[in-house]
Amino acid sequence: MKAIKRIGMTVVLAMGLVGCTSEGNQYSPEQVVQNALKETTEMGAYYAEYEMTISEMGQEIERAFTKEWRSDDGKIRLETGNEDGSDKMIAVNDGKSYTMYQVDQKQAFSFESAEGELLNVPSQMQQAEQLLTLIGDTHTISIEGEEKVAGRATYHLVAKATEKSTVLGDQELWVDKENWMLLKSVSNTGDIIIEMTYVNIDFNREIPTETFTVELPDDVEVQIGDGMANLTEVTLEEAAENIEMPFFYFPEAEGIAIDKIEMTELGGELQRIEVNLEYTKDDLPLLTLTVFRSPEDDEGKDDLTIPGETSVMLRGLEGSKLEMNDFRTLFWQEGGFNYSIVLIDPNLTFDELIDMAEEMELVE
Repeated sequence: MKAIKRIGMTVVLAMGLVGCTSEGNQYSPEQVVQNALKETTEMGAYYAEYEMTISEMGQEIERAFTKEWRSDDGKIRLETGNEDGSDKMIAVNDGKSYTMYQVDQKQAFSFESAEGELLNVPSQMQQAEQLLTLIGDTHTISIEGEEKVAGRATYHLVAKATEKSTVLGDQELWVDKENWMLLKSVSNTGDIIIEMTYVNIDFNREIPTETFTVELPDDVEVQIGDGMANLTEVTLEEAAENIEMPFFYFPEAEGIAIDKIEMTELGGELQRIEVNLEYTKDDLPLLTLTVFRSPEDDEGKDDLTIPGETSVMLRGLEGSKLEMNDFRTLFWQEGGFNYSIVLIDPNLTFDELIDMAEEMELVE
């Protein structure tokens, strides 16, 4: 499943763009982007097939194929795997429950939520907004022509990064001329190239209701829960007791206070306890520190970095930092733990946070 997990990181950059149809075919690049971002009713039911590849230094390192079914009322079925059918994963959201079935491993995870908050898969429009917002201020966009993708006429857009330090590098986008859906994308960042291409899409296919169910064989191990995590508010001492090893945290000092500590018990493949500490400074949100035990097989298994992620030294160790619009995070491993910090205060810089990290103390 390594390939599928890597491909999964790029879903937000490779799903559909949906917008309003418009008369006429002569648009500027800005008008194409504006049309793709217009608020509109979500596209109706369709069936589609697409492939995604990741290449590094000119060599293809991952490839996955996906079949996609979507209903008028938001139900989703995805079947993803390698070209030969191996590493197949089936994911179904029927609106009330979510099931992920790893066929080769004969394992499945299923949960349901009465409120539905855990089933909130980002819509195509929301994912489109994330991508186009990211490149809107950092890229120069041009129309390079009109081409056919999956048998449909598209505008071919090229977005050139204006600065080398931009999180996302050069992008190519093929946008459906009729409904503004993204049918192909190529993301080029550093030595990594990620490509998504729809090879088949049918907006007129009738999709039976039973498509959005999963029939699991008797020999499949099923983990069932009422959500992906159990969240509990705890004290610092209770967190230390449950995580069973001393870990580093920021002690309270000079206006910096711990506002809340929550413990999350994750099931499924993760099977771990996370501790989340929310900090304030002068009663305003400052940062969130997340700590969890490093998996024993984590070392050297997957060294593929996220585009825009850069190395940084802190506490005498090599970590990484990522900045994407207003989202900023710092990550490192130390003493058997994974540490990640999300910077919330816009005035807090990475350099200041790295200095603060030197003063962290162990909680026993």
